Amino acid sequence: MPLGEARAPPPSSASKDPKPARPPGLEYLANTDPHDPMVAPAESSEVLSRFPPTLIIAGTRGFELSSALFTHSQMVKLGVDADLHVWEGMFHGFFYNPDVPESRDCYDVIVKFFARHLGR
Repeated sequence: MPLGEARAPPPSSASKDPKPARPPGLEYLANTDPHDPMVAPAESSEVLSRFPPTLIIAGTRGFELSSALFTHSQMVKLGVDADLHVWEGMFHGFFYNPDVPESRDCYDVIVKFFARHLGR
C-alpha cells in the first residue's frame, strides 16, 4: 500500500511493543489494520470498483501524492470514472487556504466536477 510519508516505520528491535508505531499526526489510524479496505479502499478491488465518480486532488509536495496516483490508476483499471488533478509545488490540503492562487484554480475544478456529475 503506497502511503508516502504516512507509511509506518519498521518495528524497532529494541521495542517491546509488538504493535508497529504510527508516525506522528496519523492518530486517526490508531488501532486499525492498514490493509482493511475500510481504512484503505485501494487495498480491495471489490470495494474500489464500487466507487462513484471520484475527484482526486493532490500537490506535488503533499505526502499523499503517491497514494493519490496509485488509487487513481487502480480506479481507472477497474473502470471507475476518476479524475486526478495535481498542482505543482503545492502541499497537502493547499486548497484550504483561499488566498493561494492555486486554490482558486482547484475550486474551479471542484465546481466543474460536481456540475458535471450532479447537474446544476
